[in-house]
Amino acid sequence: MSTERRREIVEAVRNRAHALGLQFEDDPTYLDALEKWIVGSITAEGLRNHYQELLVGREKERRLAYFVKHCLQEV
Repeated sequence: MSTERRREIVEAVRNRAHALGLQFEDDPTYLDALEKWIVGSITAEGLRNHYQELLVGREKERRLAYFVKHCLQEV
């Protein structure tokens, strides 16, 4: 698949998300990985793995914030 075609796909997905009122992922590390996929330096699987790692990291941060807020309160 050509770089141009991959860029068209990303733009179509971004436009569709916005048309549905959804926010397209704007994390800089994800956008960097997305650009690497567009130019062909990583595979779609590599892009998916990067996004999974991003989501796992966010979940860990969310859980830590919850723990600090609710479990480390002074009594």
